[in-house]
Order: sequence, then C-alpha cells, then structure tokens
Amino acid sequence: MHYTRLFFSLACLPVLLSPLFCAAQSAQQLLILPEFSYRHQAPDASGDDASDHRASVDLLYALDTGQYRFFGEFIISDEKTTLARLHLGYETRTGTTLWLGRFQMIEGYWNKTFHFRNYIQPSIQQPGIADYEDEGGILASHFSGLKLRQRWQINKESALQLEAGFGVGAKFGGKRLEAYDLLNPDGGRKPSTSLRLSYQPAPETDTEFGIFFTDSRIPMKQSLFTQNTQQVIGGFGNARFGALRLYGALHRVKNNLKSTSARRQDKTVYSLWMQGDYRLNPNWMPYLRFEHSNDGHSDPYTGLFRRFVRDRRLAGLRWDFLDNQAIKFEYANTDFLHEDSDQWAVQWSMILP
Repeated sequence: MHYTRLFFSLACLPVLLSPLFCAAQSAQQLLILPEFSYRHQAPDASGDDASDHRASVDLLYALDTGQYRFFGEFIISDEKTTLARLHLGYETRTGTTLWLGRFQMIEGYWNKTFHFRNYIQPSIQQPGIADYEDEGGILASHFSGLKLRQRWQINKESALQLEAGFGVGAKFGGKRLEAYDLLNPDGGRKPSTSLRLSYQPAPETDTEFGIFFTDSRIPMKQSLFTQNTQQVIGGFGNARFGALRLYGALHRVKNNLKSTSARRQDKTVYSLWMQGDYRLNPNWMPYLRFEHSNDGHSDPYTGLFRRFVRDRRLAGLRWDFLDNQAIKFEYANTDFLHEDSDQWAVQWSMILP
C-alpha cells in the first residue's frame, strides 16, 4: 500500500508542480527501463543445475526547478516493489548541492555509474563487490540522510568533484544486509559515512579517476556478533582508448566485529575487478571482466555470505539491435565462497523515451 501511494504520487508530480514551471526555469525527465533476463547455473549449491528469470520495470523521474532538484527511482519486479532512491536537493550559487533523502553509498565506480542495472549497465551481472544488500552483497550500499556535492573547475577542461554523505545505513538481519526503508522505517540503525573524490580531466568524455572511503556501523542480528564496524577504502578508474574502454576498482574492506561477549575481531578483505569493453560498431560490443578477492573463509563476517565472489571470469556480447534496445549474452565462471559454478545468461532491455 505504501508503494502504491508513492507510485501515484510520483506519477502526478509534474501536474502538482506545474505552477513552479511557470515561475522558474525548469527541466524534467521521465525514464522507463523495462528488462527481462534468463539465467542458468550449473551446478548450484545443491549440486544440480538451476535456472531462473527476472522481469522488472525501472521508473526514474528527475526535476530541476531553478536551484531546486528532485529525483526518484521506483523499481517494480516479478518479486517485489522497491523505492530505490528518493532525493530532494538545493544547489547554491557557488555550485554546492545539498541533498536530503535515500541514496546509495558514495563509493566505488560500478554502482555510482550504473545504479539502475538493466539497459544502462554494459553487462548483465555486476561485479560481486557491487552487489546490493538484497542481492547478497557484503557492503552496506544504501543510506538515508544528507548528501553534499561540490565541484571545482581546475581549468577550462579538468575538474575535481567531492561527494560526502552521512545518515543511517544497513543492518544485518540474520541472513543478509537490510537497507533502511524510508516507507517502512524501523529502529536499531546506526550512523554511516561516505566520501568520494574524483578527477575528471575532460568534460566531453567519461574518463575519471578517484578514491573513496566509507565507515558503516552495522548492527547484527546474529548469535555470535552484535555489530560490525565496516570501513572501506579504495580507488577506481575509467578511461577510453578509441573503441576500447577500460575500467575497474579496488576495495579494501576492514570488518571490526563485536561479539556478544564484547570481544572484537578485525579482518580485512581485498576485492579487485577490471573490465574491458570494445565497441566494434554502433551495434556490437564484446566485453570481458576479471574479479578477484582474497580468501574470505578467514573472515567471520564474509563467511556469512554464501554468494561472496572469490574469483570470476566473465565474457559477454552486447547487441544494440534497435534504438534504445539491447540484447546481451553472457557467460561467467565463478568461484563463490562455498561453491564453484558456471552461469549463462541472456537479457533484453530498453530505455524509454
């Protein structure tokens, strides 16, 4: 019921705010991103082959009115309905933007660039370290609170951009992390902080290099531990060389676990992913990705996540067969924490308008 009311509220927002359109210079955009994917895994955790499918529609609405900003993302799938992001912001005359709402953690590269998975994402599967809470990820990847963005122009072309966020983050519910839900808030949450500094050498390209840091206090509903203080530090890069695009990120994840007896355990996990896309022509793009994490068995926290990716070798082909529509074919050989398997996947996706 909460989500139904929100959906209709977002759908009616352009009409409700129409007086503002007349009073100030405004720009708005509505995007609809449907997708259907099929995946086959052999073997799964039981030793048998397994297949599943997913159908979803991602709805995004953005509104700029003078110095005010609004953004909402709503995902409807065959499994659930989710309010992914909801932002209300104000941009000062000095270029600083202040936001209030629900955000993704300001870290890494993949989720910052491809937050909505389907059409915008080059591949079908994201790197394992970029899995969201409901996808079995080990990182707290969403928070609700305040976000700040400041951009400094170094010269006519290059710029530095700083983003910072503070709010309440995820908790561990016994089987996986659970992000804070604005429409169904609960207690027992603790602070989460994130910082990201990036260098963008040229405005006409998406070349970018940077560093990031997050600090998340994660309450745990677990028989052995009551809290994990998770600190993540790392770097990322994205560059193009003609038709070739190379990008990747390195995460250093330190988990400081507090046990029920008040004792603490510190363990550190490293995760690296690198991907290359080669644009053969406007319609065809093969891609390769390599992922590696050091052994997570020795980390009690990582050991709670059966789908933690230790190694993955992935290859795929993207076919943009019509304007704003794509079909992707993908194969991956993955060493999870407790199983090794091969996955085959195909996905159709599009973006409207």
